[in-house]
Amino acid sequence: MKLLDHPKLKVAAIWIKEYAKALNVFAAIFFFFTFVAGLFWAMGKEIEPVAFVLSLCASTLFGLPHLAEFILPSRKPVKNMTHDELLQFVKDSNPKEDWKGISISNDWVSEVFLKEDPRLRFRAKYTEEGVQNDDYQDEWANKHPDPKAIGYWYDLYYDGNLIDRFILVAVDGARAKIPPPDSGTKKIRLMDYKVAQIHDVIGTLDEYILRSNLAVEQGT
Repeated sequence: MKLLDHPKLKVAAIWIKEYAKALNVFAAIFFFFTFVAGLFWAMGKEIEPVAFVLSLCASTLFGLPHLAEFILPSRKPVKNMTHDELLQFVKDSNPKEDWKGISISNDWVSEVFLKEDPRLRFRAKYTEEGVQNDDYQDEWANKHPDPKAIGYWYDLYYDGNLIDRFILVAVDGARAKIPPPDSGTKKIRLMDYKVAQIHDVIGTLDEYILRSNLAVEQGT
């Protein structure tokens, strides 16, 4: 199943699903020419290789949408998703395989974009404009060797349109970025945890969640 999870294969499957109707039209055209070639073959014309190739093309084009549905069952292209579907898609995505990060050092900006459709991306600014709280105060955030904690906005965009905003708190000298938990349960929402996973470049998120005596809520 690892092969079926490959990002390039997913991109191909989405493209096939998006243009399934056009592929079926081309398949029907090839099928028609296959039928005509079959008639000539039946009349004694030596066009068996032509008929075989036409039949193969028609079968392939008819079969591609079914293969795409097998790879990505009931999946819309990202550009056709609603607001809620986009958020659920992010929640269900693979943080390491589906996303790629870039840094714009001169502007102190980082972006993480979806490999399948780079128009879906997170953007964070590590300047005053992007700071949610420059002195974040909470026991879980200030209990580390470096007690200074800073909250940053992480904005999710699609094609330049803001979808949602999230907060990640840089703790212990920015050695980890943790989502704020529920104030009562001290549990982190699954959606916020996924956003943190997507931005967990150095792989310290889970370690610091434990150090902070926090937990991630259970569920899907």
